[in-house]
Amino acid sequence: MASSAFWAAGSLLQSGDGAGSEVFTSIAEITKLTPPNLSRDDIDVTHTLSSNGYREFIGGWRDGGEVSMEANWLPTAATQSYTSPGLHGLFNAKDVPHNWKILVGTGPLITIAFIGFITAFEPDLDIENQGKLSVTIKISGKPTVT
Repeated sequence: MASSAFWAAGSLLQSGDGAGSEVFTSIAEITKLTPPNLSRDDIDVTHTLSSNGYREFIGGWRDGGEVSMEANWLPTAATQSYTSPGLHGLFNAKDVPHNWKILVGTGPLITIAFIGFITAFEPDLDIENQGKLSVTIKISGKPTVT
């Protein structure tokens, strides 16, 4: 049986401009992209008559998690620069959170839209490799998948 797996090449992280008819721009030269890591709290509802002496739980608050990305660091590229709408500029911006999209695969297969703000902007200058950039975005609210 043939696999239904897909190649992640062509996946994009896009930043919205916040305008009325919002325009999204792809972040330059992403080398790794990790979609939201969703989680949910568990609430312990164990009581003295819980079956067989085992704890019982129900689901609580959900968390949209974080999105992380790595890229070739291009400090003067518009989408990574210290000015808005660059990633470094968005990290320093007071008007957070911000609209984002992930386009998964070519086509795309799915689109993940979310609101979030940058919590980490981490350049790396290893003299044995190209300059690299790692960015983490904290999601606020529920991501939507279409």
